[in-house]
Amino acid sequence: MSLSIRQNPMHLSLFSAFCGIRSRVHAGQKDVYLLEWLGLPDSPDVFARQLGAAIAQARAHKTGFVCVTTLQTRPAPGDTAHLSALADALLSGGRLSLSGLDDPLLEGVPERALGYALDAYRAAHPSASDSMVKNCAVRLLCALTGLLPALFPTGMLTDQPKCVYLGVPDQTACLLLRVLPHLGCDTALIQPQGGALPLLGTDALVLHGLAQDDLDVNALLRTAQSAKPAEKPQKQSPRPAVSRTPAQSIPSQMQPQPAARPAVSIPPRPSRAVSSAPVTPPRQAQPSAPDSPPDYEALAALASSVVMIDVLDAFGQPCSSGSGVLIAQGGIILTNFHVASRGVSYAIHLENCDTVFYTSELLKYHADDDLALIRLSGCPARPIPLYTGPNIKRGQPVVAIGSPLGLFNSVSDGIIAGFRRLGDTDMIQFTAPTSPGSSGGALLDRFGRLIGIVTAGFEGGQNLNLAVSYTAIKPFVRGFL
Repeated sequence: MSLSIRQNPMHLSLFSAFCGIRSRVHAGQKDVYLLEWLGLPDSPDVFARQLGAAIAQARAHKTGFVCVTTLQTRPAPGDTAHLSALADALLSGGRLSLSGLDDPLLEGVPERALGYALDAYRAAHPSASDSMVKNCAVRLLCALTGLLPALFPTGMLTDQPKCVYLGVPDQTACLLLRVLPHLGCDTALIQPQGGALPLLGTDALVLHGLAQDDLDVNALLRTAQSAKPAEKPQKQSPRPAVSRTPAQSIPSQMQPQPAARPAVSIPPRPSRAVSSAPVTPPRQAQPSAPDSPPDYEALAALASSVVMIDVLDAFGQPCSSGSGVLIAQGGIILTNFHVASRGVSYAIHLENCDTVFYTSELLKYHADDDLALIRLSGCPARPIPLYTGPNIKRGQPVVAIGSPLGLFNSVSDGIIAGFRRLGDTDMIQFTAPTSPGSSGGALLDRFGRLIGIVTAGFEGGQNLNLAVSYTAIKPFVRGFL
């Protein structure tokens, strides 16, 4: 089996999201991103900080992250013969021996990807001679072999490789940037100057940033590389340890739809039996007594009870993703109907656990309330208690936990902005930032009790998000708690 890719499965519009997203390989497939910014994603100072943080994080975790302003495409004198032999092997359909690529899933992938690049070169230069095509192959191989050690420190896809090209690429660089995603590498081209034209073709997601005509990209990169990583707060510090995710409107297809209930068929899947009970995650903090709300670090610990859900189609391939909340013993997971209804089985990711667990048990759903229950037998995580107290109030603080843009279990805070009704369903409007992928996540009060399931956002609004209220959840889950 060789690696297959699913390109740009989500619409990433933030550079920080590009740097932070981590895609796993499932059944030989990996989600990858090819983004092209026309203009800088943010102001130079903010972008330098974001880039510096990504570089520092890659160093700390020994993952593959490269940012370049140019590529080495001219072989060193001692490498010419070796690269020429590799080019001959590539053009004759032979296998390449590339140092630094040891993952079995990548066997044969570089040859295929470089073949696509050479086909694109021939299409752009119909009269190119064989010698010109070979020279192009040598330049591509020279650039690729120069990047591989930094992109794949251990030679495996678990290195989570990412490449950022800052500046205006030449033709060879453009071709190579289109090769890297086929190797499982998230790739971004950032052209800071105004009036730039897209160069990576239709495969890339084109985004518009801030025009910086006089920007010195090399100086900007040096600033980012020399940035010191932020110091970790002291344990005794009372400052809330809350990860904030910039707001992004949830697409209309993720809004709750008061339509007739579709028939979701869950066929038996004997080959995808639920895995045995996973390793018990670290013991999470218990909510404090009502007269003493826990600090935000304790609330963030409840993320171990919030799961990321990959929704699988009839062929076992991921077709969408969302979040879910463990609400009862026995692995009862509450999520959105619009998350659960898109597939026939589910891959469940638990925090602090590398194993992916599978289930096809859709216990119950309600299309109008946008709620669904999934069961993952043997799940050891502790349930989050459902709020049963007096009416909550506008203005009280809340915490949202979910996996926006595939960023596993991000935590954000806000307040209750109001109460709405969509059809016959009670909704809570809140200001904690969410993004696609947060659907099905937890909305908690300051005592760690579940008051809502994140479900939707107002298009065009900033931090205007909705959660199905506990008043609708309580009758739906009756009999399971």
